Amino acid sequence: MASGSEARLVWVAEEFLLEAKIAPWSELPLWIPDSDPDSAGFSTFNCDKAISAGLAFRPLADTVRDTLAWEATRPADHEWCAGLKPEREAELLQAWRK
Repeated sequence: MASGSEARLVWVAEEFLLEAKIAPWSELPLWIPDSDPDSAGFSTFNCDKAISAGLAFRPLADTVRDTLAWEATRPADHEWCAGLKPEREAELLQAWRK
């Protein structure tokens, strides 16, 4: 694994996140609920034309490594503005498993 982490991905239902009052885009960056009519199609697009013109995708492992290298340049006490706090994440995972 490119990150060196032993983290495991856990998929949870959108309804669970909404009931838990998780803020889309800020507490879970890049998550926009499919059920929200105001953001319907937000992350849906057709990139066939770009691909046929030569668009290339870099390997995910490269993106992970580069992002972690950038993150390592941040001050140790840097406070992130988005994402779940570890305690909240643990609480949600425990509730999801019940």
